[in-house]
Amino acid sequence: YIKTANFNILKNTQIKGAVSIDLLPSNFDQLKFEYKALAPSFKLYDDFKKKKISEEKFIIHYKQQLSELNPNNVFEHINILTGEEEPVLMCHGTKTKFCYRHIVADWLEENLEIKINEFDRPNYIRKDGYLVKRKDPSLFEDED
Repeated sequence: YIKTANFNILKNTQIKGAVSIDLLPSNFDQLKFEYKALAPSFKLYDDFKKKKISEEKFIIHYKQQLSELNPNNVFEHINILTGEEEPVLMCHGTKTKFCYRHIVADWLEENLEIKINEFDRPNYIRKDGYLVKRKDPSLFEDED
């Protein structure tokens, strides 16, 4: 399937299927793939960074941007891009702060009925652009 992660994980971990979905460069040589269609538009990104819009407004506008894409095509293109390697969608957002990669993951999960975990964080769930620790991880939950 697909996972998500922050670029900083590449400091200590080799991820052959790493795919940048960020407008800005990652500065990691090992990152070979990019899928810019999932990056927020520059204006949306800039307005959010300059606090001209709230997280809620960002989510609304970003979901609108995503709605113009076909989730099946996105999934297929990303998997073709990485070949045999499991794709890991990456950006600059940290684990503890609001990040659009979680909105992308939710969008793909909702539209394709798949599960997307954060890399090395199987006991976390996504909520409104955040990654939060699951309160009651199941003993029977698949750790992948």
